[in-house]
Amino acid sequence: MASSEVLDFFRRRKLDDGLLKNLKITLLAVNAVLDDAEEKQITNAAVKRWLDELKDVFYHAEDLLDQIATEALQSKLEAGSQNFMTQVRGFISSSLNPFDKGITSRVKKIIENVELLQNKRSYLA
Repeated sequence: MASSEVLDFFRRRKLDDGLLKNLKITLLAVNAVLDDAEEKQITNAAVKRWLDELKDVFYHAEDLLDQIATEALQSKLEAGSQNFMTQVRGFISSSLNPFDKGITSRVKKIIENVELLQNKRSYLA
């Protein structure tokens, strides 16, 4: 789920890489019930709506991880082509990057949404 480049990106930016691990565990836990939900959605409209919401959250998680991976790769490429002074300037400007500041809240929001949907599942049985 999270490549080593993504984890390195989190660590270099001093972001909480535990959030990525938490996201991975949360998504794996929900994945365990998806097969059952896929079968039940045929006869239960509420299960279908729940499953659609869950898929939407998964797509958001995948999009975010793709964005992080792209940013990590770009950062790695830039670091490889810079001398020391431009690396320092790049580090300072990247620490002010709004993308970095929004990652933590976006990952937390995805985890909250998955957990909320996981809790709703008990009402669908």
